[in-house]
Amino acid sequence: MKHLCITALLFSGLIAAGQGFNAPSFSYFDANKDGKISKSEHEQGRVKRHNELAEEGRMLRNVKNAPSFSEIDTNGDGFITQEEFTAHQNAMRAKK
Repeated sequence: MKHLCITALLFSGLIAAGQGFNAPSFSYFDANKDGKISKSEHEQGRVKRHNELAEEGRMLRNVKNAPSFSEIDTNGDGFITQEEFTAHQNAMRAKK
């Protein structure tokens, strides 16, 4: 019972922090760990994510509606920063 309560608390904390299991983190895409996501890293991360989900047998329902790199790179400098990534994820959550 104690284990179940701890697991529930951890899970609810992850959801409250906006790091649910469906949303990949910034570091997931930042392959070279330089603190920004290039267009290449974004594309590679997206392919990796789709492959992982497909291997798990999960449906990829909104692939066609996935935001483009330029939609997330709001300042147009060719990189997605942590701030732009977080702002985009927050905006997507607000739409739900």
